[in-house]
Amino acid sequence: MKLTIYFDGSYWYGLIEYEGVEEDYRACKYLFGVEPKTSEVEAFIVNQIDHMIYLNDQKLKKSSNQISIKKEKKMNPKKMQREINRQKKQPILSTAAQQSMKEAQEQFKLIKRKNSKERKEQMKREQFLLKQEKKLQKKRGH
Repeated sequence: MKLTIYFDGSYWYGLIEYEGVEEDYRACKYLFGVEPKTSEVEAFIVNQIDHMIYLNDQKLKKSSNQISIKKEKKMNPKKMQREINRQKKQPILSTAAQQSMKEAQEQFKLIKRKNSKERKEQMKREQFLLKQEKKLQKKRGH
């Protein structure tokens, strides 16, 4: 069983993928709403996910237009591990507010770096000019 939570632009959905009673691929979708909290998602997993799967199985039994999809082949363990690592590296979905805060933080960091670099260059220029002036004064004998 696999639960994928995704954002479609307006609402958050949960896609439940699992093997049915006949070991075929099945999926059902659950609407979480505008911005679900972690506790709501956990409550769904603990309390409602089994009921959703049961209802989906009942609907499929009643429907006469049942589509059968071939069962996925067993995956090589190394390939599976690579796939897991690839999924870990993908960015985690977050709210728009969190993303905008992260972007603002990155912008602030870039500005701070730029200002720091300019300050260092200015100090180097001042030090160089001071050394040049001292050198000239030494040469003049003052």
